[in-house]
Amino acid sequence: MKLSWGIIYLGVFFFTLLLSLILTPISEIIGRRFLLLDTPRKGKIHEETKSRSGGLAIFASFFLILVLGLALAYWTYHASLLNPTVSKYIVNIPTIARKILWLMIGATFIFVAGIIDDRITMRPWTKLICQIISALALLAAGIRIQLFLPAWTGALLTIFWVVLLTNSFNFIDNMDGLASGIAVIVCFILSCVAWRARDLFVTVLLFSMLGSILGFWYYNFIKSRLFMGDGGSLFIGYMIAALTTLVTYYKRGVTTGLPVLTPLIILGVPLFDTFSVLFIRYRTGRPLMKGDTNHFSHRLVNLGMTKRQAVIFIYVVTLCVAMCALPLAYLPLVPALLLTAQVVLWFVLIFLLEQTGRRKIQENMGNKSS
Repeated sequence: MKLSWGIIYLGVFFFTLLLSLILTPISEIIGRRFLLLDTPRKGKIHEETKSRSGGLAIFASFFLILVLGLALAYWTYHASLLNPTVSKYIVNIPTIARKILWLMIGATFIFVAGIIDDRITMRPWTKLICQIISALALLAAGIRIQLFLPAWTGALLTIFWVVLLTNSFNFIDNMDGLASGIAVIVCFILSCVAWRARDLFVTVLLFSMLGSILGFWYYNFIKSRLFMGDGGSLFIGYMIAALTTLVTYYKRGVTTGLPVLTPLIILGVPLFDTFSVLFIRYRTGRPLMKGDTNHFSHRLVNLGMTKRQAVIFIYVVTLCVAMCALPLAYLPLVPALLLTAQVVLWFVLIFLLEQTGRRKIQENMGNKSS
């Protein structure tokens, strides 16, 4: 039996998952050995010191499988083990080698910056500069947001998108399993979009990301043994930013421009968390880049949920919102607008839930004081 794309996707996913499951406990040991530790303090809600080196396992499992996969692709092609529908694309790997190299350079740079931040805590501006530099690697590879815009506008949007997503996943990494679980859902939905658009190599990368993050998620959420740290969250945000830029969202024959909203919808929850917490910090006069407990997950806990309930609730919202992006490329204007309005209404419902819960808490506090 010759290898088809389906077998390749499943193989990449399961081998990356297995490698991540093996490497995550090792990364925990490394984190404790080199003092990559997260201790309880103001602005944190965990009560025990944990290693924040899980990003090592995510990064290592992804890139080991990427390098091994490229080597196997070369070997299986020359051994005639590939299905013809696969082999005709494998021959194009040398033509995208430059993109892969710059992608690896940018991802490695932001990952190392995150590890350094885990160890010594960078200043926000230093961190921002590192994010911009990593985005420049994508531009060097020719990876940028197109949208029929001038090249310089696409370049600026790409830098903004990388900075936004790296910070979004960095911000939302505030409870066990939250950032990793959201990333798993996002990568899965994105892989469906990429597969449908015949972005075959991007789909392989997304399945690899999916496996590497899911292996860590098991130890982070189920076992609650360690955190991914800034190395992990910045790497995940960077890779998702890069891969969303590479996916094709338009379907031939659909005249509406709304499919361009697909990545914004899929990433709606982490973006909602980012903008809402920045607004709260601005409104209360707090530093925008200083951590606190005003994130979406913290606000749900304040309404009476347990931490685990809050995380699962956010998983469900993330999945429901992200799934709305799947049919967008197939719909004419009016149904597409209705679907987009549905996404907005999800966040209106969340806002009303938070407002009602907060008012109820204040009323109860007022009754007790009287």
